[in-house]
Amino acid sequence: MKIYFKYITILSFLFSLSSLGFSQISIGEKYETEEKIKEEDFPKEGLQLIKQIIKNGERLNFYKEGDSITYFYEVKTIYKEEKLSIKFTKEGSLIDIEILKDFDELPLEIQHSIKSYFQSNYKKHHLRRIQIQYNREEEYENGRLEIDDDKEFLEEFLEMDGDDLTIKYELEAEVVKKDKKRGFFEFLFNDLGEIEEIKRIIKRQDDNVLY
Repeated sequence: MKIYFKYITILSFLFSLSSLGFSQISIGEKYETEEKIKEEDFPKEGLQLIKQIIKNGERLNFYKEGDSITYFYEVKTIYKEEKLSIKFTKEGSLIDIEILKDFDELPLEIQHSIKSYFQSNYKKHHLRRIQIQYNREEEYENGRLEIDDDKEFLEEFLEMDGDDLTIKYELEAEVVKKDKKRGFFEFLFNDLGEIEEIKRIIKRQDDNVLY
């Protein structure tokens, strides 16, 4: 009887995820706090890496962000008319770079794929924030995994070398499910517009998100 009950419970859980459009998708929670800090409190290795951006950027802001497990540092600025968000580990290693965009600035095929996903999985949706996320390239050469270092990654980003960057699309959206329940989530799509990851946003501090 206990085994039967557990089996039914697991099936019910999987069905509830499927109804949300979460089938076979990694699901997590995003609970972050954001604290504005001074430049001198930012990891020195990170500052040295992006000194060109710091020198020429406008409305420069530094943040320490974290969740219940770890924390990281982030620089937000306007550089060459683009709203950049540059994320670092606490040791000053570059994690990723994001550019804030309007939905209609995304490639048309990506717009179509994302629209199709939301229309197929939710009754309603409202996009709150859209960012193009740039990650370092990882590839195998002669059977060995080659990963760009921080300097190479940044140079490729500044040159907008799409062939040597991994591009993803990060969206925050409020959705209404088929059963009319609402939720606020972060969605990550790959370079083909396919859903990769979903995180429920537990807490948001929009007042601190400045450029």
